[in-house]
Amino acid sequence: MPLKWIPNALTLLRCGLAVLVGWLILHEPRTSWVPLIAFILVALTDFADGWAARRFDAISPLGAFLDPIADKLLVGISLVALALLEAGAWAILIPAVAIVSRDVVATVLRLFPNVDMPVSRLAKWKTALEMAGIGALLAAEPASLAAVWSLGLLVVWAAAALSVYTLGLYVGALMAKEKRPR
Repeated sequence: MPLKWIPNALTLLRCGLAVLVGWLILHEPRTSWVPLIAFILVALTDFADGWAARRFDAISPLGAFLDPIADKLLVGISLVALALLEAGAWAILIPAVAIVSRDVVATVLRLFPNVDMPVSRLAKWKTALEMAGIGALLAAEPASLAAVWSLGLLVVWAAAALSVYTLGLYVGALMAKEKRPR
């Protein structure tokens, strides 16, 4: 079917748009809703490419590899941009470093051919928390809502805790697999 390319094209587009979202966070006035709207639209393409992959029977190893990378780029770039805006405030910097570090390590581990690291349900929850937390942080700025900012930080910290925990689960599973007799 000629439409099988659509899911991977959407995922690649999402990777590029993640950079645009980060640029918007850094360059739009803090009173602007544009970064939030862009973030939400790019996050929603995650559902679109998954739907298209299932609809067009186009689930592929490339798509399975790129999809979590696109999520990690959107989250990581957005968190780094927010940390830069806050001049390295520890409240955002610490969870940003934890999340980005975990995502880099998990992605590198997935590059090894003998490592099988399927995405866990907890990791999906982690991504959902990251997206919700970042969305709240972006919504708090133009609305000048300190309570929403605090809620967003709390959710991002929860996502950071899940990030560290899920990486521990992945590494523990890999170590247990290596210790098994062959």
